[in-house]
Amino acid sequence: MKKRSKRVLTGSALIGAGALVLFALPAGAITSSDDAAPRATPLAASQKVSVPAYFYPGATWDRLIEAGSGVGLAIANPDNGPGAGQDSQYTETIRRAGDAGAKVIGYVATGYFGTSGKTTRSGSTDPDAWMQQIKGDIDAWYSLYGDTGLAGIFFDEGMARCGSGNADVNRYIELREYVESNHGEDAVVVDNPGTGVEECYTQAADTLVTFEGSDSSYRDHQPQDWEKNVAADKIWHLVYDVPDETRMSEAMALSKERNAGHVYITPDSLADDNPWDTLPPESYWKSQLSLAAGA
Repeated sequence: MKKRSKRVLTGSALIGAGALVLFALPAGAITSSDDAAPRATPLAASQKVSVPAYFYPGATWDRLIEAGSGVGLAIANPDNGPGAGQDSQYTETIRRAGDAGAKVIGYVATGYFGTSGKTTRSGSTDPDAWMQQIKGDIDAWYSLYGDTGLAGIFFDEGMARCGSGNADVNRYIELREYVESNHGEDAVVVDNPGTGVEECYTQAADTLVTFEGSDSSYRDHQPQDWEKNVAADKIWHLVYDVPDETRMSEAMALSKERNAGHVYITPDSLADDNPWDTLPPESYWKSQLSLAAGA
């Protein structure tokens, strides 16, 4: 295993202060206003379908597991985190998914480190209190499920700006170092700001969710310039409210052009406040897996 060097950034390394820098789609890429233009050459020719599996173990998880290595990452989320104790159903499901070829990562909320007013479970917005809670949740995940194949951690409610003197990104770098130092250097770390993120965050995670939103928003999404220059598995796009297989196929093509090595597209919507609580219908699901594999 290659040991990663320490990643903490100094103020002189501040990247992209102020407005986010966006880049135009490559020449020929399809946009919502130019449906007849030829497709750009895909940057991510082969992808993994990576799933926010916010559903309890059972038939839906069984379908996910049956996809084998076509699924790259699957987020386990018992209770907006690891939960109060070990759940034997999750123990078995995490093990089975890993045996099938997927990497199961555990959900941990970071609450934007309190900057948006979100509080810890004890009611604090203090960044240090958030750091303490987050590290406790990381350790709980590994204590409860580390022996059954847990592959890493998914940090939700992530920040997108480097921050003054890189203070914000350094908190996420600290979390990545904490996971690797305490639970293995091969642990997968994912940050989810769900939006365009400044390039400094490439040091904070193996994979960044740079889009989480609806089909209509995805049509007009403009990735940042740095995203086209990194390995495709650095980028993960999550798209909901995609109504049918035709539109799903178009969104998959866009995700390839936008260099998303991880992708998940679903017809589920925000109608029940959770578009990640099921898998797509079987035909839609299998078509997505096939398109991701480059078939």
